[in-house]
Amino acid sequence: MKIPHSRPILLSFGLASTALVMCALLLLEWRDGTAAVESFEWVSGSLENQRELAIVEARMSEAESGERGYLLTGQPGFLAPYSVATNEIRTRLLNLRRLLADNPGQLRRLLIIDSLSRGKLAELDSAIKLERAGKHDLAVSIVRNNHSDREMASIRSGLQSMTADEASLLRDRQQSLVAELHRGDMISLGLAVALALMLISLLVIARGAEHYRNLVTLCAWTRSVEYEGEWISFEEYLRRKFNISSTHGISPEALSQIQVGLEEPQKG
Repeated sequence: MKIPHSRPILLSFGLASTALVMCALLLLEWRDGTAAVESFEWVSGSLENQRELAIVEARMSEAESGERGYLLTGQPGFLAPYSVATNEIRTRLLNLRRLLADNPGQLRRLLIIDSLSRGKLAELDSAIKLERAGKHDLAVSIVRNNHSDREMASIRSGLQSMTADEASLLRDRQQSLVAELHRGDMISLGLAVALALMLISLLVIARGAEHYRNLVTLCAWTRSVEYEGEWISFEEYLRRKFNISSTHGISPEALSQIQVGLEEPQKG
């Protein structure tokens, strides 16, 4: 009986190959997952930077409006939103320094804006102090100064330029994140296919092992062998295959023939 030795060997090779492919895919999945998390953090960072810049610009306008409202009306009610705005500006600028520490270009722009903002806030404080001291005309002259308007315009322009750069970075980082997520989906699909192939290989190997176990059990119980599509006795198998009879023993020549016959499946 000739047993196809190549089938279990090929199945084992396929199983090992599938396992290696799965290991490689898992490594890629881990690497891309790490990259995706990093990209997501970059996207979140860009959004936070844009929000902080927008808040600084809005609070600068609120501080200026509060100062001018107080100078025009003399009502202290304008000073409450002014104080809130100026305090938040300082806090947000300090936070932006931390957020932009890894972006030298943006950090340089922020330092310029920070310097301009300090000068502008000092000017607003000075005008309010003069108004409180009863020096209304002098306080108004500070507001009407062209330098004051140019300084505020420079702050707004700088903040808007930084916001535009953050928006460009955000688009690039979003594209990278989408690409990494898509690549992760493809790797997950590959893992699913590899797992399915491994399960199929294991099932085929298990069924093959069960078949051979049943075949050996059947041969042992019936003392017969399947040969050329027919179940025959061991004696008949030896006679047909090697042209010998078991009742007269096995001669050296017949033994040699049996050994050659047993080696044929291995060569196949």
